[in-house]
Amino acid sequence: MLWLLAALTSVAIPSSADAPSLAPAPVAAASPWPGTALPLERDVIHGRTASEATLVHAQTDGKFLYVRFDVTQSEPVNASQHSDDVGQGSDDEVWVDLWPTGPNGFFYQFIATPNGTHYEASSENTGFSPHWQSAGETTDHGYVVTMAIPLKVLRGAHSGTWQLQFVRYTHSTGEQDVWSYDSAQTNPDDVVRAGTVKMVSSVAPPKPAPRAALYALGLDTTPAYGGPTSRVGADVSIPITSTSSFFSTFHPDYSNVELDQQSISPTVYQRTYNEVRPFFTQASNFYNYFNCDVCSGYHTILYTPGIPTPSQGYAVEGKQGNFGFAGFDSIGDDRTDLAQTIDYNTPNQRFTGVYERVQANLPGFTDVANEIGTSYWDTKHTSVYLNAGNEVGSDVADPSQAKFIDGGGGYGDQHFALYGAMRNYGEDYNPYDGFDSHPGIAGYAIYSAYIWNPKAGSGSKVAAVGIDGFLDRYQGPQYGQAQSDNAATFDILTKSSWDLQLYTGSNYWRFGPTLTPISQNAGFSLTYHSGLQTDNPGNFPYHGSSATPTQIQYYTGAYGDGRLDTWYRTTTIRIGKRGALSLAIDDTAQWFNGKAPDNIQWFESVAYTYQIDRNSSFSIGDRKIIGYPPQPNGGGNCEGVCSNVSVAYHLRLRDYEFYVAYGNPNTLSTIPQAIFKVIFYAGAQKGT
Repeated sequence: MLWLLAALTSVAIPSSADAPSLAPAPVAAASPWPGTALPLERDVIHGRTASEATLVHAQTDGKFLYVRFDVTQSEPVNASQHSDDVGQGSDDEVWVDLWPTGPNGFFYQFIATPNGTHYEASSENTGFSPHWQSAGETTDHGYVVTMAIPLKVLRGAHSGTWQLQFVRYTHSTGEQDVWSYDSAQTNPDDVVRAGTVKMVSSVAPPKPAPRAALYALGLDTTPAYGGPTSRVGADVSIPITSTSSFFSTFHPDYSNVELDQQSISPTVYQRTYNEVRPFFTQASNFYNYFNCDVCSGYHTILYTPGIPTPSQGYAVEGKQGNFGFAGFDSIGDDRTDLAQTIDYNTPNQRFTGVYERVQANLPGFTDVANEIGTSYWDTKHTSVYLNAGNEVGSDVADPSQAKFIDGGGGYGDQHFALYGAMRNYGEDYNPYDGFDSHPGIAGYAIYSAYIWNPKAGSGSKVAAVGIDGFLDRYQGPQYGQAQSDNAATFDILTKSSWDLQLYTGSNYWRFGPTLTPISQNAGFSLTYHSGLQTDNPGNFPYHGSSATPTQIQYYTGAYGDGRLDTWYRTTTIRIGKRGALSLAIDDTAQWFNGKAPDNIQWFESVAYTYQIDRNSSFSIGDRKIIGYPPQPNGGGNCEGVCSNVSVAYHLRLRDYEFYVAYGNPNTLSTIPQAIFKVIFYAGAQKGT
């Protein structure tokens, strides 16, 4: 019973004077990959023995960590992406997790697909994107992937003991196999279950190097939109210690053409932006470091995309022992925005404590929000948390209503989850630099799910069957019930990538004295080329599509003073090995009970993306929205006719990036503008 083994596995990483070739070769062949083959024997998503074999070899020459995965796979191999850092999760993948300085230090992840396309991540900087090498090749029985990871991009790299994990993900089944495990594990990237390795003495701690990203941008548009202009600026990072840095920005660029590369297919909905600005991404993982359950979208004390363009900014971030800390001062026109945070984690990862303070200063206005939180996790199935905060400032009319408290917990394993929470948000608690979807509520929320998986080797055509349910009840300070939500989902996913979901439920939201239905919970979703993914213990798996999904969805329910029917129809068609054509036709129809004219709106879009090579891609998209959105409307929707044409080209090499873009898919209508942008990286690599 291999799954009853202890959690930690320990090996020594052998050294090699000569770097092994990255060209894949059959594992049985004579090759420069010495040492014991490490098997990935446990599927942590389904809680069972891995269905197929994966062997890993690793070694180091003191400058690089070399890793080779030999994967046996009977399912068709998914390897559709060809540009690095685009489309993560849509293919089969293998990856390495690294904690060079222990469980409370910085975390690094290096991912590659069967054709060698790769991705990377760091807990220090969401913009982490150094130059590293990967190669992949399919075989008669699966595929082989090799990696060369430069140790100099890892903060705190050293000889001696590291924590490490090897993972394999099979897209069609959702299986995630790991090397080091125990029976309670549900997350492949769980540091508590990571193995330990001995890095050889030739691994010298890298000398932290300063980094500068210098950019130049040219924008050409008509005089009606301000005419042509140009800008230059810089983002600078200077190491203080091996695990801390001072960083700054001067005349930063917020054209967001980097984000455009990921969102060329537009949406009818108002976007929630992911932060891409280097000044804010460097320490973004230190902020909002609070646990909560059944709480998606309710509260964020700091939402940096809402902070306007600063002219300059100064910040620090780092790790010291079991503590993490960060702070910034963003200075703009007639305004400053500041934030500070500190967190503590026990070495066994059971207890966490966090404090965060966010302040906005404008002429005649100030706002300060404070939040403190603590949580406990038994490192197996059970967790609890408690968060509280307050706000003081110019917009706070009643200090007693400018507070919140939120607590909860629950149980989760590979097949069952039950979580609950109780929260009370004062009517005046709404941080100026944060986000709160519904201030002035008090009540509870409950979520539960069960997932069934057929036994390995049973020959079943079903990959997973699940059912989940959610409800909440919140009271307001004036009129009683302020929000009520009920939802249930039945989900079946086949191994041939068909996914059927059936929905039912209702939603009510109070607008003034009226409790208004805003339901869209009855309906179905059918997807071809789907895939199963889950990353958080106890969370119901979400379904990640492949690179070429086809989906049809229908939702209906009482909405405002009538009924709302919504259709979504999307498909992505592979054109050659590197091109993809995406089409969408959506419509909403709100039928009012009275004599008011009905709200009819439809959306159509077409987008083409071509992944030229590992370093470059080209996209072009066109969309049109016609009609009027349903009421009540949260904002950000078109009224009348909105059209948008977007074109984008991106080239990234070791020391610079180049962008050409026209329009902006993140807005409802295109501004006729062309953007040319070059970023040059000097010193340390991007995001390190």
